[in-house]
Amino acid sequence: MAKILIVDDEPSVRTTLAVLLRKRGYEVEEAASVREALERMENKHYDLVLTELNIQNRPEGMDLLEQIRSRKVATEVIVLTGQGSIQAAAETIQKGAYKYLTKPYDLDMLLLSVQHALERKRLRNQVRQLSSVLKRREEIAGLVYRSQPMEEILSLVRRVAQVDATVLIQGESGTGKELIARAIHSLSPRKSGPFHVVDCGAIPETLLESELFGHTKGAFTSADSSRKGLFEVTQGGTLLLDEIGELPFPLQVKLLRVLQEGEIRPLGSNTSRQVDVRMLAATNKNLQQEVQAGGFREDLYYRLNVISIRVPALRERPEDILPLALHFIQEYSAKLLWSPLQIDPSAANLLLRHGWPGNVRELKNAMQRAVALASGDTLRAEDLPESIRESPQAPVLPMNEEVPLAEMERRYILQVLKKCQGDRGRTAGALGIGRNTLWRKLKSYGYED
Repeated sequence: MAKILIVDDEPSVRTTLAVLLRKRGYEVEEAASVREALERMENKHYDLVLTELNIQNRPEGMDLLEQIRSRKVATEVIVLTGQGSIQAAAETIQKGAYKYLTKPYDLDMLLLSVQHALERKRLRNQVRQLSSVLKRREEIAGLVYRSQPMEEILSLVRRVAQVDATVLIQGESGTGKELIARAIHSLSPRKSGPFHVVDCGAIPETLLESELFGHTKGAFTSADSSRKGLFEVTQGGTLLLDEIGELPFPLQVKLLRVLQEGEIRPLGSNTSRQVDVRMLAATNKNLQQEVQAGGFREDLYYRLNVISIRVPALRERPEDILPLALHFIQEYSAKLLWSPLQIDPSAANLLLRHGWPGNVRELKNAMQRAVALASGDTLRAEDLPESIRESPQAPVLPMNEEVPLAEMERRYILQVLKKCQGDRGRTAGALGIGRNTLWRKLKSYGYED
């Protein structure tokens, strides 16, 4: 239950506000002066203070606001006054007040302002908690996460890393497949060896063969000297074949031989060479469908798919959005030698409701842009790209009480499920998540029908 302190030298005003707010379920106390308010605040924490600006005909409300901010307590302040002016309003907001309301104020507007102020405090606390989680959580190869799906993947990564087997990492573009591959390498017995990545879709076929297997002098027109390929250069380490679904068919045959025999043959050479390399593959394609369509060799697919890891899209793990945003803010602020920015609750709300079609890569780019454009020490809604500010996704549910993000997500999912009359397919579509993800979440809520 949110705790509110009303500070006003007029008993009738205090009583009216107290009755109104208690009916809304808030715990309310009253103080007739700034001194009394500060004494109460010495012994008790309040989520929100509603204070008259001019108490006993003196601008003591401003003094109270400054006292609250100097104590660095997580208390929101709404200033009330019967003598409104643009200058006074600007000064109170500049000194940290959430809202400035002029008497006679509309009661519905007052209640809405109270609700929004408490929501902002809840989001501030959440961001602060996430910051401490980031500091405490052990990061593996740059991975930042808080969600259960990523916890399960990292548990699998730790086990897979100890087994020298081929791993196929699947997921949408921008989900962090390369980071998963790096985590496998960093936790494996090969961690002291090299780790290299080759993008199979970014290099022409003739050059890709040389890049992977090497060539001898004179193997082709511009081959002025012999050159080792990545399989030889990565000896004793790990090689990630990114976008393996783009690998040309002729090279699929040569790759299959490496997996089967552990040997390569450079371009222009008549002899084979043994290599000791752990191979990982990543793709955003459905390789089973590619096999059925004749675009990918079936035998190579099964050789690559010894162990499979699917990296969920960011929209399937909303608990990771704010931790990742904070991580990227810290990263880019450090590069610019700036102090890390705080995330304003309005900006946090926008980040949480966006669908993230570009996944973690989109979030990373958005945070880089926001850090560069932000003025002051806080990242605000206007610092975010237009695509995020105008996201069509449903907003986070406003709540009067402070609840964890997981509980907010639970309430929202069950609300959408009810709206879809229990149809899980429609619900998953409306939420922008997979059916398996929805099923797993409903199971964790103990929901059957």
